[in-house]
Amino acid sequence: MICVVLGHSVLMVVPMSGAARLVYIFCFSFHMPLFFILSGYFMHADRPFAWRKESRELLLTYALTAAAVVVLHAVLALALHHDTAHVTGTWLLAALYGSGANTGNELIAMSRSIGAIWFLLALFWAHLLVHIAYRLPATPLWIIGFFALGYLSSRYVWLPFSVQAGLTASLFVYLGCLGKRFDVIGLFRRWPVLWLPSLAVWGLAIWKFSSFGLATNVYGQTPLLSIVGSVCGSLCIIGASQLVDRWLPYLNRALAFIGRYTLAIFCAHLLENDVLPWITIMSKIQPIIGYQAEPFLIFAVKSVLIAVMALVLYRIPAINAVYFPSLRRKQAVVKG
Repeated sequence: MICVVLGHSVLMVVPMSGAARLVYIFCFSFHMPLFFILSGYFMHADRPFAWRKESRELLLTYALTAAAVVVLHAVLALALHHDTAHVTGTWLLAALYGSGANTGNELIAMSRSIGAIWFLLALFWAHLLVHIAYRLPATPLWIIGFFALGYLSSRYVWLPFSVQAGLTASLFVYLGCLGKRFDVIGLFRRWPVLWLPSLAVWGLAIWKFSSFGLATNVYGQTPLLSIVGSVCGSLCIIGASQLVDRWLPYLNRALAFIGRYTLAIFCAHLLENDVLPWITIMSKIQPIIGYQAEPFLIFAVKSVLIAVMALVLYRIPAINAVYFPSLRRKQAVVKG
């Protein structure tokens, strides 16, 4: 989650400094695949698909966050005396289409995209597809087929609701399921030498990095290396997290705290990223601090804003249960 915010921060700055580009490549080489892999690791594909739970935690969260984006843009347009109807309609269309970024081959002309919360829609489809594939013979072939369908079809048309992103993401979710079933982390713990080839492949993927965006199924000039490298990078980040867990207890507790509230942080980030006039803000601060320091200052400001917005979400009754699943479970226990 930290890398998502950091990656989006450096993407905002033009020109991108050498240090910022390294940060961008590092973050985008693994951060979204790791989300999907960990989701697969903790899901139970052998159980019936939990329609109510998945719809509440993913689709309802998407709908509420997207609605907030539309309303806030409408209020901002009204306050600035812009064409409120046009602004509202533009963002409402983006919310309904559900694309993480504009590809140019959508079914209808799009001037905006809803942004980072495409992940919630894609994760819903990926979970559903993996549950379906688990009940079919030759499950791996079905997963490969889903990935191929999503990847190849997106070259011609980009469908609504991030369906194709969900098709390709099913591969990473399934790899997470396999990682849990075969105790891959335990295998690496017993044979630490396995970290070396993983680190090497990830390093090669970073070195050869050209582009990588699961939101629109872009895997750069070397798609296979990008995919394998992202999986290896995810493994390395998990391994580094284990070291933090063992040797850096204070940092571990801080990261664990952030991890418990990732959903709220993710949606708060989407709100500030979509609604705030970052282009105007950056045009004011770049002449003062320079483009090299600008992305890191933006990251710091975003972090504070996200923390405040997440706290506000936590304080709103009913809404807080959507964005903080752990709070909903606590409430259920108290009622029980």
